[in-house]
Amino acid sequence: MKPQDNIIEWAILIGLFKATCEQQAMLIGVPKREAKLIFNRWMKEGDKLLKIIERESNLQKLEAVTEFIENAAHEIRKANEVSKL
Repeated sequence: MKPQDNIIEWAILIGLFKATCEQQAMLIGVPKREAKLIFNRWMKEGDKLLKIIERESNLQKLEAVTEFIENAAHEIRKANEVSKL
């Protein structure tokens, strides 16, 4: 893997994590106790990783990847709403 490929893979990973953090807000009150405890630990560790990677990354690129992922999630929700009609 070329170094520039590695950079985009990190951007995708962090974009996914940031989108996951925002998605978590959609599930407030939904997870069961054990799942919620595990998820909260994962979020705390992910936040630590995010800070490390953001320090050494192009924040505009990370934001663009995150926005792309969030838009895709929005399209999935819209498609689901349409299929319910």
